[in-house]
Amino acid sequence: MDGRELVRSMKVFGSVQGLRAVRSAWRQRRADARGLEPRGHERARVPGPVEVAEPAPGGGVIRFARSRLRIAVSAGGTVFWGWDGAGPSPSYALAGDPPEPDPRAVLEPDTDGGWRVVSERVTVAVSRHGAVEVRTPGGVVLRRDLPPRWWEPAEGGPARWVQRSEVPADARFFGLGGRASGPRLRDGAYRLWNTDPKGGFAPGDDPLYITMPVQFVVSDAGTHLVFHDNSWDGRVTLAEGEEG
Repeated sequence: MDGRELVRSMKVFGSVQGLRAVRSAWRQRRADARGLEPRGHERARVPGPVEVAEPAPGGGVIRFARSRLRIAVSAGGTVFWGWDGAGPSPSYALAGDPPEPDPRAVLEPDTDGGWRVVSERVTVAVSRHGAVEVRTPGGVVLRRDLPPRWWEPAEGGPARWVQRSEVPADARFFGLGGRASGPRLRDGAYRLWNTDPKGGFAPGDDPLYITMPVQFVVSDAGTHLVFHDNSWDGRVTLAEGEEG
């Protein structure tokens, strides 16, 4: 918080009590910042080319040169995919056990060296370099996730990652937990890190008390809900498309 923000906050509260709230919020943000440990030298990693696929109920495991991807499609049409050995559970998205995989959904070769899982409700296609497409039964693309990129600490420890996704040009975004601007998400960057603004907040004062890595994406092609199992600091950057 810089001096201009402090003046603006004092104008909003207009009292000694408000000033205490400003100071408290400032201390809270400093505490949040201290909770994020600085990272040293890092090494970048991408999945690399596909090597082999191992079928399993509802999908299977696709092994790349530097990672592996697990896919499981349920009979209801929910899709799980996890990199580097991540499984459907435990998950912050689920109150109990994950849905049972669809035994009729099979992993089969796709074009250009990729693989796909075809089910009655959804098709998941994986390119030979790790891009993941979710399609309707008619073949319309609902979402395309480009191959992820990780940055791993040279001294060891958990990696940070970046995932870029593409949706139809007419898609609109909702969610990401409690936001000062409301559930409709416009162009911009949204931080995934719970804070306590205390005393009050205005549009643009993000993040707030409870943020969630959940997006509700609406388009003419279809509507889908996506949940990233990420419990640490993160940032989601959104850019709406233009039709035509």
